[in-house]
Amino acid sequence: MFQFLGGDIVLVTAGEAKRPRRDLPTAARYMYLLPVGFNLVSILLVGLNINYLDPRIYHSHVSYSSEARLAGVQTAERSPFVIAIKNAGLNVLPGFLNACFMLSALTAA
Repeated sequence: MFQFLGGDIVLVTAGEAKRPRRDLPTAARYMYLLPVGFNLVSILLVGLNINYLDPRIYHSHVSYSSEARLAGVQTAERSPFVIAIKNAGLNVLPGFLNACFMLSALTAA
């Protein structure tokens, strides 16, 4: 959620910090390294848990019928994260994650 904040958030907090010369360089480093690190680790973990040839994954080089193409778009069934969660046996979590994503998209404005 916080990975979409701009770099100006560090400058805004400079006025409230007790020791800005010590704390701001560390905050600026972590502001970019943590989201990139979390994204890379999550992509690696999902990639290790899903077979590339799984028929539930959408492949852009394969021609699908219009019904099959729209089914994945409307239900998010073709998301690698949802497929990895279903492979783990957690059937309730994909719906919860989709609700969290929708709520964050609605509150982003």
